[in-house]
Amino acid sequence: MRLQARQEATTSIAATTTSGNASAIASSTGSGSLSTATATTASTLPTPFDSFMNNNFTVSSCPVFFQSFLNNATFQKCTPLSLLLQTSNSFFAAEKSLVLLTQTLEASCNVDYRLCSSVMASLAQDIQLGSNCAADLSFQNPVVEMALNGFLAYDPLYHAGCLTDSGGNYCFANAVTNASAPTGGYIYYLPLGVQLPAGTRPTCDTCLKNTMSVFAAASSNNSVPLSGDYTSAAAQVDGFCGSSFAQASVTTTNAASSLAARPLGLSIIPLIAALLTFIV
Repeated sequence: MRLQARQEATTSIAATTTSGNASAIASSTGSGSLSTATATTASTLPTPFDSFMNNNFTVSSCPVFFQSFLNNATFQKCTPLSLLLQTSNSFFAAEKSLVLLTQTLEASCNVDYRLCSSVMASLAQDIQLGSNCAADLSFQNPVVEMALNGFLAYDPLYHAGCLTDSGGNYCFANAVTNASAPTGGYIYYLPLGVQLPAGTRPTCDTCLKNTMSVFAAASSNNSVPLSGDYTSAAAQVDGFCGSSFAQASVTTTNAASSLAARPLGLSIIPLIAALLTFIV
């Protein structure tokens, strides 16, 4: 399930590998925590930005930045759900198969979370630098905004995406493959700054309750996209699932004032229902 219309790949940023880009990202983060990819190997796992919906950049440094982190071995091992949701054609295809989707979630969850969280936080800082993609962010380039929001949403979507039900099945997989509640997967786009569409009818189960609890805790940081759409989503969930099903209000703090969330335009929301018809 994706919120962006699928388009045939015209340019793939991940397909272009330069010898210096992978190592450059380590120095740009300042921490040096990202390891350099020494070889490119084929993988069956979905990857972010495997095709371009819009490859028009304002400055040449921005696609170089994208190439740098996408070709980095440490980033690749994180398999970030927060970036796959809106930017990956291969993930869109994997969502049609419970087996492939489960394999992807296993890869996303069985990682060094502390390292991956640190990497995403560094990338969220770096993408906003003038030497990288600041100009494209100022012009609201949707590809760059999705990348920034994906970095910022890594933590809540890691925790929510790795929740399982009593049978050990991933809650996310249950939601996006549930034909009786085809809008249930919309909840997972909240951390990306996408408001919950009116009329969403999720399955009111323990998975949803635990997912909303994860999002409630994360939304207290007003520097992340989730802070702008959680409260209205919680009210909508409570209206459907019953009073107090989700935490209705949160107290926000400015835990990371230098990170600037970029809310995505609501014009993409009408595409959701149409895209779900390909999944269920």
